[in-house]
Amino acid sequence: MNTSKRTALLGFFMASLAAPAMAAEGEGAAVAVAPEKPSGEPTKMFIGGGIGPALNPRYKVNGKTITFSDQFQGATDKISPIALSVSFGLALNPRTFVGFEGSLASQSGKIAGVDTRAQINNYFAGLTYFPWETGLYLRAGAGLSSFVSTAGSQTESSGGLGFLLGAGYALRIVGGHHLSIAYTQTWQSYGGSSMTKPDSSQFGAFYLGYMYRS
Repeated sequence: MNTSKRTALLGFFMASLAAPAMAAEGEGAAVAVAPEKPSGEPTKMFIGGGIGPALNPRYKVNGKTITFSDQFQGATDKISPIALSVSFGLALNPRTFVGFEGSLASQSGKIAGVDTRAQINNYFAGLTYFPWETGLYLRAGAGLSSFVSTAGSQTESSGGLGFLLGAGYALRIVGGHHLSIAYTQTWQSYGGSSMTKPDSSQFGAFYLGYMYRS
């Protein structure tokens, strides 16, 4: 066998040995650059919160409705009613999430020189539903509520039950980060009233906030 034939056969033999190793290396590289999470994987959880104006917060005592505006009429150093919310949900399916819905409406000021605050708190189990998996969502919740009234060093607190209905929109910014806007209405019942304990309360709220979905 001449030199050129031996060289060709040797080259073919070396190539046949190298091919499997090159293929395995290529597969390893493909695995290394593969994305950790497919883009179409459904959301497993969300967490978010918001802040905005509390709309007409009010409570009823002995059959008489008193708004926060009524209570703080003429007050000094008055802060307009404000609402805060925080929420968390785990996915039952790509559209439906169950978790926690917390919110409050509060106003404060000085009445006759005394620091005064009225606040409604909600601690609800919540259900959030995205009809199209993203964007628009509907929300409902129910659970424990409290009404807290503070005047100077004196604090009166009443506990009860409440529920919530609302809707919002989560606008995706980048990745799992969203800008959210929402409106909710909540109602509370405290099971009877006295001079310091309300029968019931309610407030609406418009929130601008943040939501993260992963």
